[in-house]
Amino acid sequence: MDQSEPRPPPQEVAEGEDFGYRLFPERRSEAKPPRSFLSTSLFTFNHKCQLMLKIALDTSPYAQLLLDAMKQSGCTVYKDRHFACEDCDGCVSGGFDSATSQIVLCQNNIHQQSHMNRVVTHELIHAFDHCRAHVDWFSNVKHLACSEIRAANLSGDCSLINEMTRFKFGLKQHHQVKKTVPCR
Repeated sequence: MDQSEPRPPPQEVAEGEDFGYRLFPERRSEAKPPRSFLSTSLFTFNHKCQLMLKIALDTSPYAQLLLDAMKQSGCTVYKDRHFACEDCDGCVSGGFDSATSQIVLCQNNIHQQSHMNRVVTHELIHAFDHCRAHVDWFSNVKHLACSEIRAANLSGDCSLINEMTRFKFGLKQHHQVKKTVPCR
């Protein structure tokens, strides 16, 4: 995302507050060791993740729409620079790292192409918000909430099929937000 320089994460983090970085262990290491040939070769989570990412970027109409919108906003996205397939905590599928302007895809938790498409779309929405709206991720909870609601709604996270797989069969109370929070 060419328009803005990567911002380093806040240096002083209150005790117990790590802004979710604990869910992405590879993000915490200061100096990442170079990946060996075996770790990125065929039949690994990383290779499968890279392949599914390519398919998502090439075939998902939502991903293509978001990539075009970002390019028109001056934030061109490059696959090798702005996406990273990494091992993550078992409870997350991906994340947007605003400090590096990178989308992290959890290679150990994404096993189906439809899931990859949803995660890529969800995280591209955060990247678009970061580019266009200059979201203050760490100190403005309204910005964070607005981006999460947009990403959940627009990526398909809230589709009937996904709700059913989470055993949420009712037609009411899927969105508990009472007041609309405008993105600024």
